[in-house]
Parts: sequence; structure tokens; C-alpha cells
Amino acid sequence: MIFEFDGSSKSGTRRKIRAEYGEQALSLQGESVTRDAIDQLLLELSEEITGGHDHGKDRPYEDWIRLLIDRIDPNLGSRLGRKGLEDFGAVIDQSFIESPPRLIDGAIELLENLSGMGLKIGLISNTGLTSPATYRKWFSQIGLLEWFDYLAFSNGEAVAKPNKRIFDVTLGALDVAPERTLHIGDNLHTDVGGAAAAGMSTVWVRGGIKTPVVTEVRPDYTIDTVLELEHVVERWLETQI
Repeated sequence: MIFEFDGSSKSGTRRKIRAEYGEQALSLQGESVTRDAIDQLLLELSEEITGGHDHGKDRPYEDWIRLLIDRIDPNLGSRLGRKGLEDFGAVIDQSFIESPPRLIDGAIELLENLSGMGLKIGLISNTGLTSPATYRKWFSQIGLLEWFDYLAFSNGEAVAKPNKRIFDVTLGALDVAPERTLHIGDNLHTDVGGAAAAGMSTVWVRGGIKTPVVTEVRPDYTIDTVLELEHVVERWLETQI
């Protein structure tokens, strides 16, 4: 439903903005760190976050920011203090609002139609260096927030798909049983494998994120674009009667 403009799982443009803003924020604190150094550390941290997701792991957003600061300089956090750390985290976060991904045309109409079927709609998202609060802010800005009954972000729950716990948290919040739930995703390992292990029916959006993890799990339904979902949901609902 949401993709980067270059079709990748991560945005290089956003990372460059983060590096620029991070350099400026540290400069205001009297710290001299080059933009290139921050950019390289951001790239390494992004790869680390993604690798952790493949194994169902994540940390709170604030912990990732502290880890980034420690890798710039192990003593930098103590020099910045709480306020300096918060200011640095805020500018890293703000870059998402200034360089957001793209919402597929027709996505909001799709959610409106699914909601009109009387369905509860939840989101489970493996996230990077963007806080849950900023995701919600952006969702609200683009008219997406109102269509979700619950949002679970991996760096808010400190656990990622395919870990069963993030699915269980979401199911509990929605007050629905897994066997009465259809999960849609574009990653065979984290989305299809994780949801199936949690007892949910699954839809795979073909051609999405490639996973290095080999999985033998097969989706219950396969589509080429999320815009085909409404017809799949109708077929799935017939099995729930």
C-alpha cells in the first residue's frame, strides 16, 4: 500500500536529509561531525534494523537513536544530555515528513470499501528510523489514519514480524481471533510466514519486498497489487460463514 518512490524498501533520499539535519543539530550543540559520517552510520544502522526484522527483532525508536549517537562517539550522549538527544531524534524523525513514501493511488478508497463491509482493519508494520508518533502524524495528514482500528509498529512494540507476539498484540487490540483474520503483506517470510504461524489466513502481494530468508510457507491467496484485495476479501468472507 505504501512504497518508496524508487521502489526500494528504504529511501536513500531520506537518509541524506537525515544526515544533513543530524549534522546541523549536532553543530548547534557544539559538536563537529561530518554529514558523510552520519550518512554512513545511518546506512549501517538501517541494514542492521532490516536484518533484525528478518528474525522478528526490533527496539524502541529512542533506543535506535541512542545507539546511533553512541556509534558517532561513545561519549556523545553524555555530552548532549537528555534534551540534546531528544532534539537529535526529532530532526531524524522529521525527515520522514519531508520525504515520505508514496501511497498507492486508490488505497484510501480500498480501505473505505473494506471498512464498509463491517471489517475491523489493523496495520502491523516493520519500521525503520521513524517513530510511531510520526507515522501516525503522516497517516493523519494523508487521510489514512481514520481507516485503521489499530496500528502496531515494530519500533513501538519492540518486536517485529514474523515474531508471533506482534500479531498477538494486534489481534488482542482488535479483539478478533486469528482464524477470523486475513493478513495482507508483500514479504513471504515476515508477512505470510509470520501471519500463518499466528493462525491467520494470508494474502501475498507478489513482487514486493524480497527476503533473504527461505520459507516454505505458501499464501492462501496471491495478488499482484493491493488494489485487487477487495475481491479476495469477498472470497475469504465466504469461507467465514
